[in-house]
Amino acid sequence: MDIIYNIQPGDVWFSGSDIGWVVGHSFIIYGPLIRGGTTIMYEGKPVMTPDPGAFWRLIEDYKPHSMYCAPTAIRIIKKEDYNGEYIKKYDLS
Repeated sequence: MDIIYNIQPGDVWFSGSDIGWVVGHSFIIYGPLIRGGTTIMYEGKPVMTPDPGAFWRLIEDYKPHSMYCAPTAIRIIKKEDYNGEYIKKYDLS
């Protein structure tokens, strides 16, 4: 978590990956916690809950240091929000 994602003690980490996915245990549960970080978990489809801005809303609200999700999630968001209208609504700085 330190070398690849630069997660330091006290950092917030957002994972939109499934806990049951092959890297889920390491990237969502054990890695950030062993490193002393906080994990924001998101389970489910990142669209229609209520809209394709679900990930961006969490990032704006919790200001994670880093984010990890399955590439499929980004493809689903892109399919539902091709022009990126929802991402423009949120402060991701």
